[in-house]
Amino acid sequence: MQGYYQMTALEKWTEDLYQRIGVRKPSDISIDYIAERLNIWVHYLDVRSKGIEATAGMYSMFIDNRLPPELQRLEFLQVLCHLLRHAGKSTLMPGQFTQAQKDESDRFILYASMPYSMIAANVLPELREDAVAELAVAFQVPVPLALQRIDQIQRRIFQGQLMAVMERNEDRNIIHRHIR
Repeated sequence: MQGYYQMTALEKWTEDLYQRIGVRKPSDISIDYIAERLNIWVHYLDVRSKGIEATAGMYSMFIDNRLPPELQRLEFLQVLCHLLRHAGKSTLMPGQFTQAQKDESDRFILYASMPYSMIAANVLPELREDAVAELAVAFQVPVPLALQRIDQIQRRIFQGQLMAVMERNEDRNIIHRHIR
């Protein structure tokens, strides 16, 4: 089944980033671990979470200290995406552009909080509810986020299977045309 899964460009970028900075297991997906490896200064304040690039490659991030720790980590990942992938002031950009960046950071949260390589390294339970629960515990994410990731993975595997069947049918059609 895993052979049918195809990563998106953003997912591959995230996996490569984690490989580069040594994020190898779910416990490595922490604010302190990632911030240290990427030279990000993290400050916990009574403000909405945001990040700034003071100078090239020097980042500071403000995380809302009113949030519970598991949501702080998700906020960190969302802001991390903006810092590493999005340049410029969003207030000066068209609404569609800022929405595209928001959508990308939402997808990044899924990939960064539950990397496919780490999920695939383990055998998940067959029952969807059990798989979701196991993912939520292993990666310390809310159950709805684990459900979203499981559904996404299942859709991608199904899509890969469909593509494989279509390719086999196309190959058969080519062979039949040459045999005639």
